[in-house]
Amino acid sequence: HFCPLTPCMCQLGVRNVGSNTFNEPLPLPKTKEGDIRRRNLAQQREDLEQEKVEMLEMFDRLNPEIPSEAEQLDDLRAKLAQVDEMLMDIDKQLSPDKTAATDFEQLEWLKLGLIASWADSEVRGRVIYLHHPPYVTEATKWNQAQTLAVRWHLREVFDGAARSIGDGLRGRAIVDLVLTGHAHCLEYLRTGDTGHADSHINWMICGGSGHSLRRQRAEGPVLQEFSSPSVDRVARSNVGEKASRPVAESLLYIGRSGEGSQKRRPYSCLRIDVLLGCPPKFRVRPLVAERFQGKWLDSAIEPFVI
Repeated sequence: HFCPLTPCMCQLGVRNVGSNTFNEPLPLPKTKEGDIRRRNLAQQREDLEQEKVEMLEMFDRLNPEIPSEAEQLDDLRAKLAQVDEMLMDIDKQLSPDKTAATDFEQLEWLKLGLIASWADSEVRGRVIYLHHPPYVTEATKWNQAQTLAVRWHLREVFDGAARSIGDGLRGRAIVDLVLTGHAHCLEYLRTGDTGHADSHINWMICGGSGHSLRRQRAEGPVLQEFSSPSVDRVARSNVGEKASRPVAESLLYIGRSGEGSQKRRPYSCLRIDVLLGCPPKFRVRPLVAERFQGKWLDSAIEPFVI
């Protein structure tokens, strides 16, 4: 059930969701467009394998005892990890695990919990936390099949709950904050009007405290999508169709950036204070320790309220 996070005039509901049970890529359609998508994925896989071979050859030529080459080795390790992750995502799409079952029971549990929380006058807000971010602009995660699968499943839950709650939402977002990890960065995004009940929600990603920090995608901070899961998957196969609408914007991104001697590696975590009031507000304090030019520095990031 939703449980109180802090003692106050009314409760804040928190629910933990295991996203590993509903992150399998949605099946590619058995259509002409689906065939195009499969061929493009196979070509992408071939290109990535060749890129990996070239990186491994370069890896063997570098000497970790030489500082400048040690930096190159660090970059190569990060890029190899990204390529391996991209290959795994493609393999899941081309050869889906037929034994993997989506945990619809958990999704129903989440939907019913949301409905019950909105019927409880003592609950002043709702926070959900899960591992996989439905929205993210980290370079290797933003358009992964599992990212989109989690987005669509969570969206269906929110839509179903919103239909049952009806006017009880009183113009508010169905949840106040979603906390995630998985992506190798710290990021704050906010959805706009998605056409669904995941509109106008705050999304925090806290995954930048460990191995292999990642860059933000080159395409920029605004995420766009197509009108449905099937159209979205097919259109991403580069057949010329453009995304129909912006759905989310990254308002803060802390991750790997720069090149050579200007390369930055800001490792991060979050402190979030829940403020009084209904609906609740949250004071977000990013904490950053940065490895820059061979030295460790503390970076001051101004706290903000959402």
